[in-house]
Amino acid sequence: MTNTILIADDDADIVDLLTRRCQQLGFNVDSASNAMTALGKIEKNQPDAVILDVDMPQGSGLSVCEMMVKHEELQIIPVIMLTGSTTHDTVRRCHELCAYYVPKGPDVWSRVEPILRDLFDCNDTGLENTPQEIEFESDANKLEGPTDLMDTVFAVLGVEEGSSMVEDEPGQTEQRSDKPWVLSIEDDDDIALALRLRLQEFGVQVIRADAGTEGYRRAFLDSPRAIILDYELPQGNGDYVLRRLKESPVTCDIPVIVLTGRREASIERQMRSLGASEFLTKPLDWKRLRAALQLNLDESQESTHIESPEKTLA
Repeated sequence: MTNTILIADDDADIVDLLTRRCQQLGFNVDSASNAMTALGKIEKNQPDAVILDVDMPQGSGLSVCEMMVKHEELQIIPVIMLTGSTTHDTVRRCHELCAYYVPKGPDVWSRVEPILRDLFDCNDTGLENTPQEIEFESDANKLEGPTDLMDTVFAVLGVEEGSSMVEDEPGQTEQRSDKPWVLSIEDDDDIALALRLRLQEFGVQVIRADAGTEGYRRAFLDSPRAIILDYELPQGNGDYVLRRLKESPVTCDIPVIVLTGRREASIERQMRSLGASEFLTKPLDWKRLRAALQLNLDESQESTHIESPEKTLA
C-alpha cells in the first residue's frame, strides 16, 4: 500500500512542484487550496503526512495543525509547515505543535525531501509503508546495527526561550519558579505517581507528560531543569523524542535521564548516542536516579539536597 501526502497551499505553483516531486518518490498525493478543505480531507482520509501552508484562505495551517494535535487519531500524522514568515511567533508555534518548519523559497523541495525520506523508508524507486518515527519496532533484533535512522532535518530560526505556558496536572499547583522541577515523560500511571511523590518530598517538583509529542512540547515551552524519559511511549517513542529534544537549540542542553523497562544493550547504546545523560531500567533504583539528578540539576541555582530513601520504586 502506497503512502499518501496531503499538500495544502493556495499557491498552485508550489502545489504542482511538490506534487510532482512527491510522486517521483512513490507517494500518492492529494491537495487542498484552503484550510477548511484541508481539515476535511485530513479527517476523512487520514493521510500519512501533511504539508501545510501557514497562510491560506479560510484559516491558517497552524490552526489546522492545532486541531490535529487535539484529535486522538490525527495527532500522530507528521506535519510539515511551509511559510514565508520567519518571525519568532511562527517558528515558536511550529515547535509547540511538533511540526517541521520549512521556510518557503526556491530551495523548498531540498528542505522538504530530507524530511520525507527520514519519516518514511524512502528511496528513488519507491517507499515502504511505515513511518519510521511513529511506530516502535518491538523485535529487539531489529534494533541492532546503526542507530541513525531518524536524522531529521528540523530547521530552527530565531527561537526564543519558552515561558511557562502549559497548565499543570491536577494537584500540581506549585509555582515552578519557586523550586527546581523536572519533566517526567511517562505513560505508566504508577511510575509517574511514584516519581512525583518521592521527588516532591525533597523539594523537586515533577511535571508529567504521558505521550511523546506532548513531552516534547512541554520541554520546549517550559525548559525543565532535567527530563526523565520513558522509552516506549504513545505518539512517538523515546528515541524520537530524544532526537527532537537534542535537535532544538531551545531544549538541546536539558539533561535527559532515560527510564525504561527495556534492558537491551542496543537500546542503551542508541539512547546514549542520541545524547541521554543516564540510562536506568525499571524497577527503579532510587539511589541511581538521585545521583543522576543531583549531577544534572543546575548547581548555579539554589537547590534542595536530595536524600536517599532505602527502598526502590517498583
